[in-house]
Amino acid sequence: MAAALYRDYIVDLKARIDDLHTNAESYQSYALTMELLAQKNLVSYSAKKAKGQTEGLSYRRDFTTGQAVRMQQESAYALFSGFFNLGQFLAFTGQGREQDAKQFAELLTDNWQYPTCAVHFDYRRKGQPKTASTRMHFVGLNGEAEATSYEQTARTDSLVLRRPFASALFWEWK
Repeated sequence: MAAALYRDYIVDLKARIDDLHTNAESYQSYALTMELLAQKNLVSYSAKKAKGQTEGLSYRRDFTTGQAVRMQQESAYALFSGFFNLGQFLAFTGQGREQDAKQFAELLTDNWQYPTCAVHFDYRRKGQPKTASTRMHFVGLNGEAEATSYEQTARTDSLVLRRPFASALFWEWK
């Protein structure tokens, strides 16, 4: 069975994140955490608003040297925006996780050939009665041909096959 494609989901997710980025004052509360694995680096971006207080932090950690460097939020955001503009996406189920972070990163990125991005986003707009939430992990690919190629090398239980997807670890919008 072929893995589920997530391009449409990413377009919607990016639109929501872009809206938060440009209109943060229209949100009652939010918590956005994104982690990008690419080119032997982990880039982390977090932004939070609770009880009227906002905070954010971004950093890059080099898997080769182990060094971490703080980044400007705008610079980190641009990297994630670039990821979301790729041509196609597959999602991970969260099964088959490795104990070692470096080995797990190499497994997900197919030895650093493909970038991956984990997103956890909870938000409530002002005046809305409910909070929207998603937590997913994607691999970014240039198109459907690359998606097919990646799928052939991935563990059979590691990719989402049917949408909408929900598990104890990852879920689409709820």
